[in-house]
Parts: sequence; C-alpha cells; structure tokens
Amino acid sequence: MTITIATTSVNIMQNNRYTIIDLGSNSFHMLTVEKTDDGFNVLAKHKRKVRLASGLDAQHNLNIETIENGLACLRYFKEVLNDIKPLKLIITATAALRLANNRDIFITQAESILAHPVNLISGIEEAETIYRGVAFTERTDEQLLIIDIGGASTELVIGKGENIIVAQSLSMGCVTWLANYFSDNKLNNENFNHAIAMANVVLQPTIESYTQQGWNLAMGASGTIQALQEINTAQQLGSTLTLPLLNKVKQMCIACESIDKLQIVGLEASRIPVFASGLSILIAIFEAFNIQQLKPSQGALREGLISIIFSDKTTSPFKI
Repeated sequence: MTITIATTSVNIMQNNRYTIIDLGSNSFHMLTVEKTDDGFNVLAKHKRKVRLASGLDAQHNLNIETIENGLACLRYFKEVLNDIKPLKLIITATAALRLANNRDIFITQAESILAHPVNLISGIEEAETIYRGVAFTERTDEQLLIIDIGGASTELVIGKGENIIVAQSLSMGCVTWLANYFSDNKLNNENFNHAIAMANVVLQPTIESYTQQGWNLAMGASGTIQALQEINTAQQLGSTLTLPLLNKVKQMCIACESIDKLQIVGLEASRIPVFASGLSILIAIFEAFNIQQLKPSQGALREGLISIIFSDKTTSPFKI
C-alpha cells in the first residue's frame, strides 16, 4: 500500500507547515505543525466528533446522515486549509472506513472536497504508526507497551527505540462497544461486566505473545486514557493510572446510573458518550496483561505521520 503525501507549490523557505488529517472512527482531527531544528511546534488543532463507527449498520454500510456529518466536517477543514496553506499534507482513514462496505462513496467525496487523496491504512499500519508517534514524542530507550483505544479498533504494540517488536489491531473500540454493550444507556455492573468480558475474549489470542516479550513501561495514547488522566488530575485519585483507580472510576460511572446523567469531576462533556465503553476495554487490557500502571503519552497516530513527513523515508511502515 502507498501513502500519498501531497505537496503544494510553495517554496519551503517561505512555508514550513505540515498538516495531518486523521479520519478516525470516533473523531476527525486536523493537526498543523511547523518544523523546528529540534522537532516541531503545534500551529493549530481542529477536532470534530463525527463518530463514523456509530453510523455503520448491520451490513457494515455507513448511513447517509453519518456520511453527511463527516463531509460537513471536511468542508470546514478545507476552509482552514485554504488559510494555512501547508507545504505537505497527509490524510488517513482508519477502522470505521476499513469496515464500511460503502467506504468508496465517502472517500470519493472526501477527496473531492479536500482536493487530496485519502489513504485508507490497515490495522497493522495504524498500530505501527501509533508506535512511531509515541517513540517520536517520548524519546525513551525503555521497552514500551503502547495502548490506543480508538472508536472501532484497539491497537497494542511492543517496541523499543525505533524497533517494533509486535503489533496488533483488534476489532473493538469505544464507539462499537457503546453500541454493543451500552446501547440501553445504562451504567450498571451488568453492562460493564459484559463489556469487559467480551473485551477479554478479543484479547485472549494476543496475551501469550505480548507477555513473552514483556515491557518496562506501559503507555496509553487514546482519548479514554487522556480522559482518565484528566479525572485523576482533577480529583487526585492516585499518582498514576492503575487498575484500582480504573475500578474506582467505574464505580463513579455506575453511581450516575446512565450515560446521559454521567457527571464526573474532570470528565469533559465531549468525552461522556464513549467514556464508559472505552473504560471497560481499558480495564480488560489491564486485567489481561496484568498491567501495574499506565502513563499517558503525548504522541499517537498523528505524531507518527508527522515523523514520516519529516523523515521523507520511503521504507516501512509506509511507502511514500
């Protein structure tokens, strides 16, 4: 598969801006940075909750309303791009569009709006790029376990430095788990236990290979983990994210009784709809891999794509 980077006809000395558009299963993101001698500075961030994965029907077709919501977001992104005028641009699509049988309808219109190609990346490519993003921003020599819970997939990667040791993309995410196990809007032990148990079923085939490799540091790169960190910071529940802390937050959710009544100090309103479903997946990962503590990472998929732009490499994980 080839990732296409489109370059504008602007002199590089006059414009050092690089933009990533990530068509995720939960949110659409647009990140623009300016390259510096020692890395990059963030120029602008834009995010819209589109929740593509929730628009998939039983036949894995995106419904018209979801398609229109996504395209409306891209029209807004295009207006911003016209002002930013980046030197280079990468647009990627992930799990929800991988699943959608009618993805070509959306992608064709998206490419027309943005006047650039949309790159549909595989689950393994997504996992490897997430790892590159963490390695690019964290710059640690520790052997890492990276966890990223997306809208329709969860990526698990072990790596050290620039070397990826094992990578998996699993078919579960906070949007799909919301539809499957919290569709009645209730936050109770039954729904949480069912969601956690089914996440454990998905995780079982991966456990042996990951525990055999081992890791020195577990890091999380998803909205769920960022939300938990924000709750922990606001309430000072613990020094780091642990399984007892996650279970404490789960009980806070259950005390609220339903998603539309979910209010936890430190939890942003935009994160509420998929928080419980993402939390259930993370609890299952902690249990399955016996994780003692988890550190949030500043890097993920978009930062991995930035590292690819900066390196201009034509080798793995993408051909450019």
